[in-house]
Amino acid sequence: MHFSRLMALAGVVVGIIGLFMKSLVTDGEELLPNLAAASPDFPDGIPTIWGGLDLWAQWMVVIVIIVVVGLSVRPVVSAVFSRVDAMIVGVLGVALTAYAVYKWVDAGDKADTLQGAFGQANAAELIPAAFEVTRGVGFLVLIVGTVLVTAAGALSFFGDSE
Repeated sequence: MHFSRLMALAGVVVGIIGLFMKSLVTDGEELLPNLAAASPDFPDGIPTIWGGLDLWAQWMVVIVIIVVVGLSVRPVVSAVFSRVDAMIVGVLGVALTAYAVYKWVDAGDKADTLQGAFGQANAAELIPAAFEVTRGVGFLVLIVGTVLVTAAGALSFFGDSE
C-alpha cells in the first residue's frame, strides 16, 4: 500500500479514536447527575466528542470517513492517489480539521461555562469545591487525525500523482 494511502487510513483511525474520547475533563463529573437534577445550568454528564456533535455533523463525519477509506483502498493501492482523489482527500481533510478546531473552541466555551457553574454551586455551598473544567485530550487526537488525512492528500497532490 502506498505511503499516502496508509497515512490517510491512519488519520481516519486516529480521528475516530479522538471522537470517542471525553470532550471535557473535570474532577466534578460524578456530581453532574445530581446537580443537573437541581439546576438546568449543569449537564447530566460529560459526553464524548462524538456525542457532542449535532446529528447532521455525525452523518457528515461518517460520510467523509467512508469516502476517505474508499478512496484509500481503491485499486491500485500500491500507487499514489490520482490527482483528483488526492484533491478530494486533501479538501475533506481540511474541512474535517476546520470543524475539529471549531468544536475545540466551542468546547473551551462550554468548559468555561461549566466551571463558572461549579463556582456558583461552591459559593452556595452545594458542592465541596469549585472544580476546574478543561478540554479533553481527545480534541488533540482528533485534530492530529484530520491533519494526517490532509497531509496524505497534499502529499499525493503535490508529489508523484498520476
